[in-house]
Amino acid sequence: MRNLLAAIVLLLTALSSLARADNLTLATDGKSDYQIILPANASASEKRGAAELQTHIEKISGAKLPIASDAAPLPPHAILVGNTKATPGLLKNATPTTLGDEGFLIRTAGPHLIIYGSNVRGAMYGCSAVLERLGVRWYTPKVTIIPFARTLTIPNLDETHLPAFEYREAYISEAQEKDWAARLRLNGQHYPLDASTGGKVRYSHFVHTFDDLIPRDLFAKHPEYFPLIKGKRTNGYVQRCLTNPDVIKLAKETALDWIAKDPDALIYSVSQNDTANWCECDECKKVTAQYGTHSGLYLWFVNQVAGEVEKKHPDKLIDTLAYQFTETPPTGIVPRKNVRVRLCPIAACTAHPYETCTAPPTVAFLKNLRGWAGITNTLYIWHYNTDFAHFLMPFPDFGEFPADIRLYKKSGVKGIFFEGAYGPGGGGSFAELQAYLMAKLMWDPNLDERPIIKQWHTAVYGYAAPPMLEWFDLLHAKAADPKAHFFCYSNPGKAAFLTPDVIAAGDALFDKARALAASNPLAAEYVEKAHLGLRYTKLFQHPTTGEELTSFVADLKKLQIGQIREGLPVDAWEKDYRAKHK
Repeated sequence: MRNLLAAIVLLLTALSSLARADNLTLATDGKSDYQIILPANASASEKRGAAELQTHIEKISGAKLPIASDAAPLPPHAILVGNTKATPGLLKNATPTTLGDEGFLIRTAGPHLIIYGSNVRGAMYGCSAVLERLGVRWYTPKVTIIPFARTLTIPNLDETHLPAFEYREAYISEAQEKDWAARLRLNGQHYPLDASTGGKVRYSHFVHTFDDLIPRDLFAKHPEYFPLIKGKRTNGYVQRCLTNPDVIKLAKETALDWIAKDPDALIYSVSQNDTANWCECDECKKVTAQYGTHSGLYLWFVNQVAGEVEKKHPDKLIDTLAYQFTETPPTGIVPRKNVRVRLCPIAACTAHPYETCTAPPTVAFLKNLRGWAGITNTLYIWHYNTDFAHFLMPFPDFGEFPADIRLYKKSGVKGIFFEGAYGPGGGGSFAELQAYLMAKLMWDPNLDERPIIKQWHTAVYGYAAPPMLEWFDLLHAKAADPKAHFFCYSNPGKAAFLTPDVIAAGDALFDKARALAASNPLAAEYVEKAHLGLRYTKLFQHPTTGEELTSFVADLKKLQIGQIREGLPVDAWEKDYRAKHK
């Protein structure tokens, strides 16, 4: 029996060695015979991807791989980035044609590693994916994990990767860092991405654009351009009379002018103002009735603008909103192919997956999502991930948004804009983890979020990870109660997950975390930043103008957090708070 076991062990060892022999050995003991090969006419993003490989591989292994052009003969061992001269032959001329601007493949061919994708962002994204294969993680703009390997290998690969969504943005202050956003394959409007990152999906006039399309100063001469409200043409922050032929004509001209002035943008927003105040004239009522809902009139108007744009600029897109009074989908009309409708679940519960949530606003939204998905396959989503009146309030929505990313993908959604705490300096609850997980799941919704959450805690909080993860789990366990709904306009005094027992447990957990993180300044900073949410909750539930408030405000400023709530600077909030509770 012992001989048989020994034979089995030897066989398994041999098989393991054989498998390892099939790996590509990129570096050993700080040396490598590999070169990184770029096309002679490589784009800025391809060069960036190659530089990322070079820098990170050197940090992992000590070996600095030279970067060369494909103008020279192919070296014996190469990492090929982009569509080099040798790439088609190594791929047996079977280069895929469906990768688009952002898809990529990673394939080993003999001693070579091929990273193939477009020279827009695809090849660059492929380089980031290879580095992740090698163990690199960019958890926050400040926390990067780079392993050490005396012998650096990569297994035989044949993988093709496509983004689940064409537009991916986590509008969270902590995510607005160029390198981090590019490495996480985020491509949204607000990131400082430039030619070196292959650009981004850029908007012109991002949202709520009626004042730009039809300026208010036209009211003096043309009150008929503006809505009839309670029998009177009304100026101010209102909608417009969308059936007026001159309004339609002016909107078309303005949209074309935007394109002429900003031709590098992809999407131009023709979208309602952030108010009700719609037109009640007979003609607007007639078109609304024809399509069954306010959204029908607004889509009818936007389609006409989009039709004019398509004649001259078939590559450009027009964006509009399905928001508040236009959230319900119309009947008898569909968006043109160059129209992106952004559906906004602003009233939905943020605690529970939409498909299982019983809150009436969520049930209504789910019906609207299905309705819009039934009439367009180019739907975008504007999703809410903070409490706008309380940016710092703990916001345990990780039981909701990962499930709903999958719902969106299943529903045919093409792009997601997550709106979190976007004030100066950020500070929103779980902000960095929110952005990281959103980036991962918007690229691949099939990932299991739980391992990602645990790994993130370990990397960011170090020794303090266990109590910090316990705090995270405690909040989410409370929020998971199917009756404990919360929204993007709740408050810390009424949130069912911020009960006295949770507050007391939080105090103890943060005491532990602070002690455990004491030897790691960056981990200690992240613990203190996370603690702000609990401290804010206690100030809200048990007002005081003493030392607790003074030190809280001082820490906000030390961490450069500029707003407590949307649009309200910290100093103004403190003044209001002291006056209210004096």
